[in-house]
Amino acid sequence: MNWNIETGKQISMVISIIVMILMVTKYRKTGKENLFFIIGYLLFSLIDIFCYFYYDLTKLPTDIFYVIGFLMIIFFLYLFYYYQLLYVPLLKKIQVIILALFVLNIAVMFYTEDDLLHHFSFNMLYVDILLLLFSIILFLYQTFNSDKILGIKSYLPFWISVALLIFFIGSIPILFFRTTVSETIYFFILFMLNLISNGILILGLIWNKQERIR
Repeated sequence: MNWNIETGKQISMVISIIVMILMVTKYRKTGKENLFFIIGYLLFSLIDIFCYFYYDLTKLPTDIFYVIGFLMIIFFLYLFYYYQLLYVPLLKKIQVIILALFVLNIAVMFYTEDDLLHHFSFNMLYVDILLLLFSIILFLYQTFNSDKILGIKSYLPFWISVALLIFFIGSIPILFFRTTVSETIYFFILFMLNLISNGILILGLIWNKQERIR
């Protein structure tokens, strides 16, 4: 397969910058309810861009930036984002348990993984993804059982959830079989998932109409 990995990374960075610009310029319209996701997305994109150039200039490993920034801070922001969105008491309590499990997972990984901060933990990533998927399911259950369903096209949290579902569900198989597929196929699939999820985010930002927080 003829795919230039570096070109794919550069295109992904440009798309991320476009999404970041849209998020910033449309912040008043997106409302405060999406603040934690926006912060998480901006932080992840900036870490990704920084690590690309940092490694290109120094050839030093960037694991610590992804472990602390992505696996810990960004996933926490995403999980807390869904805690903020949930207003059904039972679902909100379940989300508190999910947040507690997230913190517990970090503690367990520090105990079981050797040199966690300097070695990207895929086990930790799998647990983080699973907790995030459960959070999204809770939110979608709440959304489909409320009047939000009537204006779903203009409801940004729904499109954020669809984008996250596509990216993370799609990435699980390729991450799991990362050692058995070629590097070219691995990065091409991640590029396509990133392209699709960011495309959905862009549409969601364009279609969004500010909603009241309950």
